[in-house]
Amino acid sequence: MKNKAISIAIVVLALGFIVIKAVTMPPRLKNARLVEIPEGALAEEIAKSLEQTGVIREADWFLYLTNRYNVQEKLQSGIYEFSGRTSLKKVISRIVKGEVVLIRLTVPEGYTLKEIAQLLERKKLAGSEEFIKYAEGIKKLEGMLFPDTYFFPHNVSAEAIASTMYRRFKNVFEDLYGEPVTDSNFSKVKEIVTIASIVEKEAMYASEREIIAGIIYKRLKKNMPIQSCSTVLFALGTPKSRLSGKDLNVKSPYNTYTHKGLPPGPICSPGLSSLKAAVNPRKTDYLYFVSMGDGRNHFSSTYREHLNASKTFLSSETKPETSSD
Repeated sequence: MKNKAISIAIVVLALGFIVIKAVTMPPRLKNARLVEIPEGALAEEIAKSLEQTGVIREADWFLYLTNRYNVQEKLQSGIYEFSGRTSLKKVISRIVKGEVVLIRLTVPEGYTLKEIAQLLERKKLAGSEEFIKYAEGIKKLEGMLFPDTYFFPHNVSAEAIASTMYRRFKNVFEDLYGEPVTDSNFSKVKEIVTIASIVEKEAMYASEREIIAGIIYKRLKKNMPIQSCSTVLFALGTPKSRLSGKDLNVKSPYNTYTHKGLPPGPICSPGLSSLKAAVNPRKTDYLYFVSMGDGRNHFSSTYREHLNASKTFLSSETKPETSSD
């Protein structure tokens, strides 16, 4: 009886071993597979994606092991390449270590060069100082690094990243502008992009961007200061929800309250909608605009109308003698 029990136990263990082996045996991939793990993806989503692409057999077993090893919160985003047979433990190890083949980089509209550099450093693509040194030194690329989604290899250079983003900007801008970006028209292109960058920061809604671009062009033509709070914020270098009278007098060529004309260059990387607005501004009677506090702006044709709007939408702490508070 005892021998029979032992035999049964051995059979059960053997069957258990066979089942576990079958579940954990990695599939054989005839062709290499790319698996993208988005930023912030949950372990369940990653497991399902790996199972669907045939990299692993069972999502549940992946979840069991990642939970057992306490690494479910350590799975890194990116694009991974798998080929042949890759053991489940090796799959997990590669994702935990972030051994990606391509890194997904999404640059939001309105990011400054500094913010882009910080994003690259967080993604471990390039050092922040290294990227800024190249982008500011060899080429003045503030505003001309197009905000988009890119895929870069892990060992990419700062120069390659900047060149790729600038090339994307040129393609987009040339389609809008109708002619190539060259050395002979670069100063004009820079002016348009500078206006687009101000529009990007001042307008949350696409419907307002062409109007604000039109106001900027009109004020420039009338030799009036643009009076954009966004340019002052760029000059200050620190985010603020409300500018003081002292802030509006900061000594900087980017202060469009104290300096007429455009600032020396773009204050951020404008998106497609803002570039369109700067290339094709809308003609209106408006000469002023003021934030209504909900992301929209109130537009006025006369200074008196603007003063009334400012009193309505701005607190008493803020001076109303502005076109774009």
